[in-house]
Amino acid sequence: MDQDLKNKTLDRLTKAQNIIIAVPQNTSFDSLASGLALYLSTKKLGKNASIFGKNPTISDANQLYGVDKIGNSASDSFVIVVDDAVSTVDKVTYFLDKTRLKITIHPLGGSKGVTQNQISYENAPIKPDFVFALGFDNLDQLKHDITQEQNFDPEIWIVSVNKSSPSQKFAQVAVSSPDAASLSEVTAQLLQELALPLNEDIAYNLYAGISEATQKFKISLTKPSTFQIASFLVKFGAAKASFATKPNLETIEAKKEEKASSNQSFSIQPVFQKSASVLEEVEKEKNRDGQNSETDWLKPPKIYKGTNSFDKEY
Repeated sequence: MDQDLKNKTLDRLTKAQNIIIAVPQNTSFDSLASGLALYLSTKKLGKNASIFGKNPTISDANQLYGVDKIGNSASDSFVIVVDDAVSTVDKVTYFLDKTRLKITIHPLGGSKGVTQNQISYENAPIKPDFVFALGFDNLDQLKHDITQEQNFDPEIWIVSVNKSSPSQKFAQVAVSSPDAASLSEVTAQLLQELALPLNEDIAYNLYAGISEATQKFKISLTKPSTFQIASFLVKFGAAKASFATKPNLETIEAKKEEKASSNQSFSIQPVFQKSASVLEEVEKEKNRDGQNSETDWLKPPKIYKGTNSFDKEY
């Protein structure tokens, strides 16, 4: 990101009140981890932030922070809906009666006016000032996945975050890094560049995303930058997060298998006993031959002291 775009992005982010973090419905664990990290970071900025994406699985909930906030808009508006308003409503007025808001729907001349059956209620999605779009290839996909089509206008500042460049230019700022091992790595670099808030939970989400995408840092799937970013996240507390110290499912399963193996009904004690008896017979046989008697061994431990022949000069 060049300096001019960076300054504009920071200015728009500072002024923004409502921020949306969008992740595709068919997203990967890596993308979800990135989106949740950005959500938590913008919340720490004191912004009205919402995150839209796929419904998390139980596994996601056990590995990432903030999954319970997906799909929950921070400041929905309450809307009164009047059906068939064109033929029944002339105008709408309101006034305060002490602490009560009263809304008056004036009937259109010649009509019977509005009945109670025509009135319903709904929550209108917030109008965002700023959007982080992670892993989207075009604007249509973005609108479809977050169902905010009516609220998108040219004034919204969009930052797209991808591993590779999207096929359509739909954002004011496009952040991508084809050499990155994961989207979480690109997101961590963006947080660095914009100096956005980081804490243990945010750092852990990104670290978990990188770990998943690289199959736990498999050398063939990582780059030097991957380890640099991972080190940066550890510095900001990724290893101190509660999920980092919590046994994961693989660890639990491994312990179960280990316990099951230890409970199997076989013993290796007779093998040792047999070996010991064989050694005793060998020692007895040697003693009968006058070789390597007990006095020829140093105790403890039993170290054979040898004979004087090793000290002779030839």
